[in-house]
Amino acid sequence: MLKPNTFIKATATTLAACMLMACGGESSNNDTQYTLSLESEKTGVVGKSTYTINVTDKDGLAVYGETPIMKPMMAMTAGHQHSSPHTGCTETDDQGNSDCTVYFLMASAMGDEVMGIWSIDIELENAEPLSFVPAVTMPMAETVKVDLKENDDTVGGTARRYTIFNSSAASNAEGERSIELFISSKESMMSFPALQTNSTLSAGTEDELNVDSVDVLVSTDNDAEIWTTATTNGAGVWTADIENYSNAFYVKLSVNGTAKKSGEFDYATFKKTENMMMKDMADK
Repeated sequence: MLKPNTFIKATATTLAACMLMACGGESSNNDTQYTLSLESEKTGVVGKSTYTINVTDKDGLAVYGETPIMKPMMAMTAGHQHSSPHTGCTETDDQGNSDCTVYFLMASAMGDEVMGIWSIDIELENAEPLSFVPAVTMPMAETVKVDLKENDDTVGGTARRYTIFNSSAASNAEGERSIELFISSKESMMSFPALQTNSTLSAGTEDELNVDSVDVLVSTDNDAEIWTTATTNGAGVWTADIENYSNAFYVKLSVNGTAKKSGEFDYATFKKTENMMMKDMADK
């Protein structure tokens, strides 16, 4: 078995060569107007990762007001492929920069075992596509994602999976913390739409679900009678401010009034890893 770094480098080299030869795709267009370039490091973490893409014209000047399209994909060592939840790319600013955010579902490797290769394709009309291969690692400070489901809410014959991603900032010394969550549903291996009200999941299929209401509650006490209600930006991102944070916080999710569960519990638990708790104790 190839070591993770060897496998990733070999695959990245193959993909780069394929791009140069335009293998498996359309021929290069010499009349392109724009150039796409990656301004970020080619790394990522499970959960939220943001890449800055710069767009320039033929004269090397920044292009304002264009929105690239992002397509994340993982080629698993087992032979199949899957995408990942994402919020797409922002419109380019006056410097020609666009931020593209993906929520990676898994790491490229776990220890010495290679799981697969992530690739990110960035497309824009009148521009040559940009592709890069990020090495995605697992953050070790805190739980980064939790799946919830409920057996009566199904897609493809199995319980629909809702994934809550944690990208919260650290708490202050008083235990006050701003929580940021992104919630998606898994409709297929290639479809992980953001969960938001007034939307439809798996539209036009037998698993179609009209999302009329979404409730997200946050607390530092899983037995609390009163939980803080999170608010949304309308694109799957939910935020809330909590107090008395120490080592964990909890999130409840209801869709159309029905609670989603993590195992037997009607909440998701996000807690510090043992290593992080030991570090916090050592710093005090």
